[in-house]
Amino acid sequence: MKAIYVLILFLTFSCAQLPKKRSDRLSILQGVTNAQSVEFSILIPSGTTPRFELRSAEGEILKPEEVKTVNRNFTPYTLHKMIFLRDQKKDFNLYVFEGEKIVDQRLVGKGQQQNGKLNIAVASCMDDYLSNHFSIWDTLAKKNPEYLLLIGDNVYGDKSGKDNFHKEADPETLWKRYIDIRLTLPLYFQEKLIPVHALWDDHDYGANNSGRDYQHKEASKEIFDAFMAQELSEENWERGFGVGGLLSLGDFNLYFLDARYFRAPEKEGSHLGADQTKWLETKLREEPGPSLIIKGDQFFGGYHQFESFEGNHPLDFQIFVEELKKVPTPFVFVSGDRHMSEIMQFPRALFGKPSFEITSSPIHAKMFPGGVDKNPWRVVANKEAFNFTMIQNTAQDDHWFLNVEDIGEKGEVIYKRELAVFIKDLQNNLNEVRKRRRMGTRRYRRYRPRRRR
Repeated sequence: MKAIYVLILFLTFSCAQLPKKRSDRLSILQGVTNAQSVEFSILIPSGTTPRFELRSAEGEILKPEEVKTVNRNFTPYTLHKMIFLRDQKKDFNLYVFEGEKIVDQRLVGKGQQQNGKLNIAVASCMDDYLSNHFSIWDTLAKKNPEYLLLIGDNVYGDKSGKDNFHKEADPETLWKRYIDIRLTLPLYFQEKLIPVHALWDDHDYGANNSGRDYQHKEASKEIFDAFMAQELSEENWERGFGVGGLLSLGDFNLYFLDARYFRAPEKEGSHLGADQTKWLETKLREEPGPSLIIKGDQFFGGYHQFESFEGNHPLDFQIFVEELKKVPTPFVFVSGDRHMSEIMQFPRALFGKPSFEITSSPIHAKMFPGGVDKNPWRVVANKEAFNFTMIQNTAQDDHWFLNVEDIGEKGEVIYKRELAVFIKDLQNNLNEVRKRRRMGTRRYRRYRPRRRR
């Protein structure tokens, strides 16, 4: 009996450990990527003096336009942030040198290839204590997305064991948990890099179900900016509020909304904050292209007991919906957090045009199969299997088509739907946007090289 008890303790303790940290190669993240530039975040042991280059198949060698380092004295790693100017049409490899020795080499992802098409992967909820399911990242890489959106709970910063959550994470704990993820998740060690754009939810913000009252929110934002690769870019990335902003990819606009930094604790308060809400409404009127409106937890979640815009702040949500009714721009909502995936379809009468909400969760985190939740908008759902979502967007004539696939660990298609958003003047709007950009009147500053820090 004693031996069985010891064995149970051993197995329990073993299952609760973090996955083994990799030291055979560097942790590299490719971030904002466009026709002119590409940004990286690389985690390197402190005390080294690395050198970075992009090299093309033709022998062209490029140096970074800017390099920035970020570290903390309580960890033995330093983040190196850099941005390169390069020709998107060419194949480049990123080289990292220590002296004359090559310590790592990766193929750089090109990003979006056609203005009217965009192939993205969407993932959320990445519990590193479930490392036996890390193979799903290889499955995702084989789908070859042009961009990967990490839309929340990318780090369980408030978690210290398999089932152990802190009430909230202090900045040192949060920084160390970001390090854990960067040294273990296969995403950061793949041969071919995928351009990534990220947004947080509560666990990578620092505390479960937290909002504007989280005492370390400013430090948390600094940590997020340090680890992600979307700090130096200007050409097609416009910073918004908190860690949100607008990423323009060809004919498509991706609005990332920070639903934590400004979230009120009371139901009568604001979900996104007045300034961020106004910013979104203004941008949607200025930019008539097909738009993905993205945040960590669900928008339409009044049907369940968990966090959502509709459930947490019903009055603010009603005003939000009423304002979106006045916007002619076609939009689709994208969300995570729910530890299940689904597609919702809303009647034309709600916004005056077809619209949907696509929820993608979890890529590897605890699931809650079964249960009854009567969602009046649901088209299809996955409550059983770890997954990510592929969305192939096409802007064509007067339609925006979204081919949506929910993909499981082994590459199986759990569900598939083709969604269509009709907008009468879509093609005219896109032609106008392209014309303004060719004339140099786009809302973004043209990239100007800066002095190295």
